[in-house]
Amino acid sequence: MAERLTPGERVVAILPFAAVPKLPGRVKRRDKVRFGVRQSWRRYRPLVFTDRRLFVFDSGRTPHPRELMATFPVAEIGVHDVSDGSFGGREIVLDLPGEGSVPFELGRRDRDDLVAVLQLLGIRS
Repeated sequence: MAERLTPGERVVAILPFAAVPKLPGRVKRRDKVRFGVRQSWRRYRPLVFTDRRLFVFDSGRTPHPRELMATFPVAEIGVHDVSDGSFGGREIVLDLPGEGSVPFELGRRDRDDLVAVLQLLGIRS
């Protein structure tokens, strides 16, 4: 990760257990979405927020990152909603450039870093 950071850029929060739920209502084989941040299947998408960018990693069905999927400038990210999830987790809906509104389900261990993310994005928790 260190080699991807620009000089002076610092990591603000790491959300290792973030997951994106599957797209609703897509049942036919030809309608499956197989590429991008949000797909027709539930996928883990570990998130790393720096003071300048958001890194979204691809990890498939396990919470172990395989490769960098996308980066987004923090200044262009919006927050639509933050709500309580199941089993002590939280759900945050981010507006990502080129992707639209994407819900991320966070684990109960991600709560402290979520506060740091909301402060970074200018949202009160």
